[in-house]
Amino acid sequence: MGGVLALLLLPVAASAAPPPGAVMSSNLEYVTRVAGTEEVVEGKFARAGGTDLLILTGRFGFKTFDVSNPEAPVALDTFMPPEIGSEDGYWQNEDMNIDRRRKLIIGALDPRHDDGRPDAQCPRPNGSTSNPNCRSGFYVISFADPANLRQIGDFVRLPSGHTSTCIRRCKYIWTGGPARRADQDWLGPIRALPRAIGNGRPIWVTDLRRPASPKVSELPVDLWRNDGYTDYSHDVNVDKRGIAWVSGRGGIRGYATKGVHRDPYTNRNRRATPINPVLVAGGGVGGTNQPTDFMHNSLRPLKDSVQAAGVRKRDILLGTEEDFTEPCGESGRIVASTLRGSWGGEPAQRSSLDLPYRLEPLDTFNPAEDTAEGAIGADAAGVECSAHYFGLAGTTLGAAFYAQGLRLLDVSDARDLRQVGYYRVEGTSEDNPTSLSWDVAWRNQRLIYLFDMARGVEILRVPAGASASARMASVSAPAVGSPRFVSRRVGTQLVCPLFETPS
Repeated sequence: MGGVLALLLLPVAASAAPPPGAVMSSNLEYVTRVAGTEEVVEGKFARAGGTDLLILTGRFGFKTFDVSNPEAPVALDTFMPPEIGSEDGYWQNEDMNIDRRRKLIIGALDPRHDDGRPDAQCPRPNGSTSNPNCRSGFYVISFADPANLRQIGDFVRLPSGHTSTCIRRCKYIWTGGPARRADQDWLGPIRALPRAIGNGRPIWVTDLRRPASPKVSELPVDLWRNDGYTDYSHDVNVDKRGIAWVSGRGGIRGYATKGVHRDPYTNRNRRATPINPVLVAGGGVGGTNQPTDFMHNSLRPLKDSVQAAGVRKRDILLGTEEDFTEPCGESGRIVASTLRGSWGGEPAQRSSLDLPYRLEPLDTFNPAEDTAEGAIGADAAGVECSAHYFGLAGTTLGAAFYAQGLRLLDVSDARDLRQVGYYRVEGTSEDNPTSLSWDVAWRNQRLIYLFDMARGVEILRVPAGASASARMASVSAPAVGSPRFVSRRVGTQLVCPLFETPS
């Protein structure tokens, strides 16, 4: 009740008119668009100095906002690491992690950033995944004084750098992705057929117990993830029981980082650590639209709010397939899977190209496939409309779908994923561009912060409360036209699953 009471005590802002070109379900209210946040990648909430904060990351580096009134954020500070010479050259940190205890931002740096300096050895603009001269790793930034962000220690340079995730309360950091560098052939073979496989970086582990003196592991983890091949470890989500779920090309794998478990690779019990974890569940994911099986992010909900007949709550896994195959109805889905049968890790450990193992799908969702909306207009080639990051509040999944905008899904029954709300903008001007939605965060179960690369941060409100999604009616958005005023400041060369498939 504390979060609900806190929201009731705050001044309630009047709903603003949605922007031109917006379509929005009747169960949403438009609150505001936050100025100066264009090219945002994502955001997290935290608290420091007695102030409620929204911390953003994007091409601009890092920004802090005072959200004491969550419907009217106030800008506090912007920080760009000094090595990034371009004012919009940071990339990508798309699942920024926050150490709320030590007031630290863990900011992953992808090799596709732009140093923006004449002496930079990495190609400009937008770097390269294959060039070893393109740095990757992460920064550690203090937000103890949110109006004065400052870097802690030196840049932590790693052989990976697309996302960095806190393990064991940020004592350790797991950093994975993107596609391989040219000097990483020792990770194993890359194959183009029968399907693209192997062209990705696994996870390197950093001991961050002393933030100013990090220690990097010599060997990576999450190897052999794609039917026996080492591949792209994209992102990590740690559930309430401490299992680290690694999403990437080849599915979603769960690892224990503490306690004694039987290692399926050796058939012996041993102690799991963040540097030497034990595979305990997961595997390839069934029900995806495309055989690349690129799972972008995941969530294992352990509360009773998400259920499925005949499935234990501990066995439900939600994940995003990211894929940009056209038309939209063939691009990435959200997939609800069951972990039943995968526990112990043997099925994933044994999976091969000849005998692949896949988690059983409970249901999937893609707006163009599963509603009457249909696909984006026929002459809108090149417009991304895959599923991307999501956030869960009660039984309502707020999901970002790039040009398809925000979608609210009722996931109370994982066997029946239903759309119960939507918000999307078809651009009308350079200052009011088409949606390019990347991530979603909930505040107090009712406010939705939508992080849109083209439009910046937009805030919407669910008047009836997010926990009531099971009672909401299914809805379908109007058909999308051919989007105009699509942001060209980021293109497909910067999306997550960029693979340079060998000939």
